[in-house]
Amino acid sequence: MDDEKTQLEEQFILRLPKDEAREIRNMINYKPERISKYLKMDLNTADNSVTVSWCNKRLYGALKKLPTIVESYKTNICNNRSNLFKTADICYMAACSKDVDEITTDKVETIHGLCPPLKNVKKKRFRKTLFNKELALEAEWISKELYYLLSTDLEAVKKNVEDNNAPANSKQFSYSFY
Repeated sequence: MDDEKTQLEEQFILRLPKDEAREIRNMINYKPERISKYLKMDLNTADNSVTVSWCNKRLYGALKKLPTIVESYKTNICNNRSNLFKTADICYMAACSKDVDEITTDKVETIHGLCPPLKNVKKKRFRKTLFNKELALEAEWISKELYYLLSTDLEAVKKNVEDNNAPANSKQFSYSFY
């Protein structure tokens, strides 16, 4: 097989206004060989901006990171329609608009997915990270101390366990393990 056919591609989702999306879809369906003549895209990863030129129209957009990973597949490699071949992981979406003022490039990551069931997916389904530095340092210190105590406990010859939180009327007890 040729390396070009099996090589993974970098892909992203292009979200356009309805009129332009309909025109591009018709061009892809009926005259796919002419799409490269009419559709030009400029991606600027430094400021996450996208400029799409389509039939003397300019659309401006922002490159946003999706909260989930979408996989894309191909079916018709070497005229084999029964097998699916993974082509790429899609992690970005370019949301375009006709007005420059509507586009904000400051917020890179979106909290919503691609479809309505994934609304607020970033808040609902993923674990929240610890932002308080003091709590993070304390948790790290506690885990190190626990690791130290458990490792010294394994090396000990004799182990004594005492219950310091026992009720006042009960006897203090101690276990010895050998």
